[in-house]
Amino acid sequence: MTSRRIAGMTSPAYAEAAGEAPGIIIPLGSVEVLGNHGPLGADLFVADAVSEEIARRSSFLIAPAIPYGDTLELEGWPGTVHVPGDTLAALYIAVARSLSGPGRGPKRVAFLACHSLNIRAADAACRRLRGDGVPVCILDWWKTAFQAGDELAAERPDLFPPVENAPKGHGGDIITSVVMALRPETVDSAAAANEVPKPGLAFHGPRTATSGGPFYTYGTFADYCDTGAWGDVSRASAGKGMAIIRRAADRSAEFLAEFVRNT
Repeated sequence: MTSRRIAGMTSPAYAEAAGEAPGIIIPLGSVEVLGNHGPLGADLFVADAVSEEIARRSSFLIAPAIPYGDTLELEGWPGTVHVPGDTLAALYIAVARSLSGPGRGPKRVAFLACHSLNIRAADAACRRLRGDGVPVCILDWWKTAFQAGDELAAERPDLFPPVENAPKGHGGDIITSVVMALRPETVDSAAAANEVPKPGLAFHGPRTATSGGPFYTYGTFADYCDTGAWGDVSRASAGKGMAIIRRAADRSAEFLAEFVRNT
């Protein structure tokens, strides 16, 4: 089989591939502001591309990416598309049920979240799907990419020179580097504001519902920045981005192998 993407398969071909595959990846993207320099479809481009990298390493199939996401905290910037979380959760459940289970497809489902705010809807969907007997998991791509960036910065200081201003920021060094590796023509580096985050990020950032802390607050991106992005991208590069993609895809595939062994 030359591609693991189900959209290009016939129904019989999908049935045959599903009988051999350990699971199916459902990529989750978004259309949202990424500062003055990044494309609105960055998360969607990344979801589409990295799902291929992960599938090749894990033998999972790939469903078409779901393009829109929960961007409530980014509303107001032109081009940003918001879908409410309950609507997304219902969509995720419907897609997963259609593509998995006896007679329909692989029994395991992996949501590849390439927009972190989609985690909430994906979590609600996974709880319902698991209650229905579907082995299901979520891969948070950007957290994995940030961890890969930390590892590579220690190993390859030549490729990863220190970035003082928010390398993990929304539209910052790491995210911009990944987009440059995949769609360089969509990044307008000269337009980057290299914005220093507002004080609101220091307060709200460690206190989000997914931060792991005991207290939660609720900010919007307007509390964090003026341009829809923050962080210095002057040292972002396609080479850095590709190194991050490869390391993060390796880590994701290793997790999926463990997931398969335990479900």
